[in-house]
Amino acid sequence: MSGGTGYHNRGIVIGTKISSLLSALEPTTYDEISPKIEYWIEYALTEQSVNAGDFVDQLSSMMWDHRSSNADVARFLKEFHDAPHRSEQAKSVVDNLCSRLLLSFAAASAEDLTLWYRNNAFKIATQGGEGFVRAASFVGHLIECGMLDRKLVRRHLVKPLIAHHYTDCDRIPKSFRVEAIYQLLAAAGNTLLQGLLKPEDVHVCFETLNSEIPSGIVVGLDAEKLAVRCAACSSASHRDLFFLFRTFAKPTPNG
Repeated sequence: MSGGTGYHNRGIVIGTKISSLLSALEPTTYDEISPKIEYWIEYALTEQSVNAGDFVDQLSSMMWDHRSSNADVARFLKEFHDAPHRSEQAKSVVDNLCSRLLLSFAAASAEDLTLWYRNNAFKIATQGGEGFVRAASFVGHLIECGMLDRKLVRRHLVKPLIAHHYTDCDRIPKSFRVEAIYQLLAAAGNTLLQGLLKPEDVHVCFETLNSEIPSGIVVGLDAEKLAVRCAACSSASHRDLFFLFRTFAKPTPNG
């Protein structure tokens, strides 16, 4: 047996099949495709066709891919994980996958997102800045679905996004991070702004959005998608955040 062929590569084949099915998820196909994904995941784990760690590595690459519907993949992972008949091994794999996605996103925040096409094999955000923005949306939907540990979110989500010093030459990488902040709030603002993040970190996020969006550097942002409902929060700091949000969320030329 030689080259890349043979039964010993069955794990890669099955993992690729699962990835392709996940990429095909969307509202119109969800009911048809989700049972097929469920079958192949359980089959791969029950028959020991894949190593659980390798399986997580293979599936985690989907977060950078534009083909998948972030909301529908997050919904599938949530429903798959919470099904009463689900095996503990399968639940553990999903938990590890979701944690890996968050940690990968945090690490990718340190990259120069404009240079993804150089030495791509050594990059985390394999699709560059655009993939990084898609990953932010994906992570946001996982947070909103309750698929990420709150302590992990507090530690790894916002700080890596805002811990940068920008120069006049850094407008493009900054724009990717601004869009990432927006996507996180659009997907998970209802959860993030109700005590999950430190108020001072959220203030930095809104200040960054407010300073960059009017300049036109971030396109396609829709303020209506940021309809975060945290007015009822008891914390004064979060009432302040809500006011800041309402101040920021005005229609933009691209909104």
